[in-house]
Amino acid sequence: MRPVAWLLATRGELPATLRAQLESGLFSSLPIFFGGVLNSIAIAAVGYWRHPTPLFLLWLVLEIGLAAARLPVIAAGRRAIRFNRQPPTATATLLACGWAAAVGFGAFISIHSEDWLLATIVCLSAAGMVAGICLRNFGTPRLAAMMMFLTLGPAAVAGLLVSETSVAIISIQLPIFMLVIFTSVFNLNGMMISRMQALGDLVQSEALNRSILESSPDYTMILDDRHEVVFCHSPGTALEADNALRGVSWLSLLPAEDRAEGLRVLASVTDGRRANLTTHHVDAQGNIRWFDVIASPISDGTRRTMLVARDITHQKASEAHALWMARHDPLTGLPNRTVLQDEVEARLAQHVHDCPSALLLVDIDNFKIINDTLGHDAGDALLCTFAERLAGAVGPQGLVSRTGGDEFALLVPAARPADIDRMGEQLYASLREPFLYDGRLLECSASIGASVLHEDGATRSEVMKSADIALYAAKAAGRGQLKRFHPTMKVAVDRQQAMIGAARSALVHDRVVPHYQPKVRLCSAEIVGFEALLRWTDSSGVLRSPDDLSAAFEDPTLAVELSDRMFERVLDQVEAWNRVGFEFGHVAINVTAADFRRSGFADDLLRRLAARRLDPSLLQLEVTETVFLGRSAGYVENTLRQLSENGIRIALDDFGTGYASLSHLKQFPVDLLKIDRSFIQELGQDSDAEAITAAVINLGHCLGMEVVAEGVETIGQQTWLAHLGCDTGQGFLYSPAIPAAEVPMLPFAPGRRALLQLSAQTNRSGSDRQRMATGDPLSARAAIAIEPSIPINLQKASLR
Repeated sequence: MRPVAWLLATRGELPATLRAQLESGLFSSLPIFFGGVLNSIAIAAVGYWRHPTPLFLLWLVLEIGLAAARLPVIAAGRRAIRFNRQPPTATATLLACGWAAAVGFGAFISIHSEDWLLATIVCLSAAGMVAGICLRNFGTPRLAAMMMFLTLGPAAVAGLLVSETSVAIISIQLPIFMLVIFTSVFNLNGMMISRMQALGDLVQSEALNRSILESSPDYTMILDDRHEVVFCHSPGTALEADNALRGVSWLSLLPAEDRAEGLRVLASVTDGRRANLTTHHVDAQGNIRWFDVIASPISDGTRRTMLVARDITHQKASEAHALWMARHDPLTGLPNRTVLQDEVEARLAQHVHDCPSALLLVDIDNFKIINDTLGHDAGDALLCTFAERLAGAVGPQGLVSRTGGDEFALLVPAARPADIDRMGEQLYASLREPFLYDGRLLECSASIGASVLHEDGATRSEVMKSADIALYAAKAAGRGQLKRFHPTMKVAVDRQQAMIGAARSALVHDRVVPHYQPKVRLCSAEIVGFEALLRWTDSSGVLRSPDDLSAAFEDPTLAVELSDRMFERVLDQVEAWNRVGFEFGHVAINVTAADFRRSGFADDLLRRLAARRLDPSLLQLEVTETVFLGRSAGYVENTLRQLSENGIRIALDDFGTGYASLSHLKQFPVDLLKIDRSFIQELGQDSDAEAITAAVINLGHCLGMEVVAEGVETIGQQTWLAHLGCDTGQGFLYSPAIPAAEVPMLPFAPGRRALLQLSAQTNRSGSDRQRMATGDPLSARAAIAIEPSIPINLQKASLR
């Protein structure tokens, strides 16, 4: 089929669809087809009528037979094209060439018969059929040229074979005619292909544009040079659906306040520039829809304008919500700190007499306990109730904001101090009633700190700091009350900040050191271990107690850093003593609630012990009752149990002074009870203290726990404790906390018995007491009389 493929091909590669359209000429143009077939049969019949010879009979038979063969092929081809199937192109091509050859055969025998009337009829008919061939097969120029050659070529040859010499001129004319027709066919084919390609591209472009417009989420308009709508399309509709706005002026569609901006946009488009504006439209339901409109000139010389409007209602709502969120608290819906700061600055910018105002900082009392014990849902419910009551008490004349956590800020009119007091009474009146949550009544108590604008600060920062200082004073005074700022309040705050700064400085310059206070077994006067107590030196080198850093222990970050530093120092010292074989029994170290808030505290401590190859039994941990409270109690229990199972003993410090329940002694792995010094100091003086001490000792022994008494300072206290069966004593009677270097110099040690008695207790001078407080070993020696049967050199006493 290569010859057929060649006949149907054109110059250059064409898309399959276009090539199929060109080849469809074999099955289209039925009038031309029937005209050619009937004409060829008619002239063949005339030829046979004039010359009833076998050749003319053969011509007639060929014409009739080919016509009969071509008709079903063309019918099948048209049906195949209609159902998008492959038509019988090759068969139609061969039959078309056969038909052209039959016409050429008839022309040849007609001219060769020298019947010039018949020859004229045949040649004229052949020329007409060549025209039909070219029109019908312009899509396949090679096939058209081949059929033209098969039709006219024999006639040119016949002109050379007749006796009439003048007829030979057709042998010259026909090749020229065929060349012209041949060239015209190919030119017509090129023109038609270009046109068909352009039409195809146009159809594709129109389909693409239609798809883009119909699937676009934007509104599209075209305005004429008078700025009237000539085309409009709404999202999700057919292109022909929006006709209602045609002929309407675009400016009339804009709100009155946006028409001046619309004129500016149209002027920019007239100058050949793009422009945009944001406008809104009220729909049939009364909802406001926002649009971002982009206007562009159409570059076709018609001075028309293209408008594309995108619905940005959702974006506008999101922006408004984001702006609201940026200036409001999402939980309570109250304005946040940003709004408060802006309002404070605005009122400070006014004259003091124009808008006298006061700033009240309100902090919920015991909010953390509620949040920890009942959960965050209860805390959130309390915050929302609190916010509603504050807003109701202040009313529209003031500003209520939530500044973070459990703290709120109120900006209220206050021309005189009595106004602040009256507002405080209103607030406490609204907060006095408990609120119900999950069947429980919760209190809304609060502490309030107040400062007056202009009077207590000229800037926003100063006013807010003054109110914050007053709030701190209200909390320190017992909570549940209002304090107005006074300059003397800054002293306490400055002291707190100085403590925090001193703690940071001590950590940075490595001036945090542990001192060690011995723990003595009362029945044998042996040192059984030590408690590591934090000491630090200030920038002048003066040794300070942890009381001078008390504010730092309220800071979670600093508390953890101080605890870490103590653990590192103590473990390093224990490792050093252990390495040289020094028998120190054990070292107890205090653990705070901040330590338990760290994940992996137990694993980290055990890792440190393992890294130093220390037996965990050399370490005791002392915890206060407060770490057992709150929602983290389960985690604390798991941590202590892990440490206990690895050999670290747990001591409950300051027992009896906190919030612990006796159930905690059963729930948590406690090995030791430490009686608080407040009870020990009253022994021999207060029967209640003696009874409580005896009860704690008996309780500890009944539970199989060791009992340690803190703050033993007199022989009388020691005697009472020994009589009550207390196991261990700790206090200035034996030794204050001393540096690690002085521990081996103590005149009593594990394995050596000593009789501890008061030596000149009533005559001890102030200097002796000072040495006792600062850790001077001489004070310990003055308080201890060595039993004569045990010779000890006080100057060189050491532990082995």
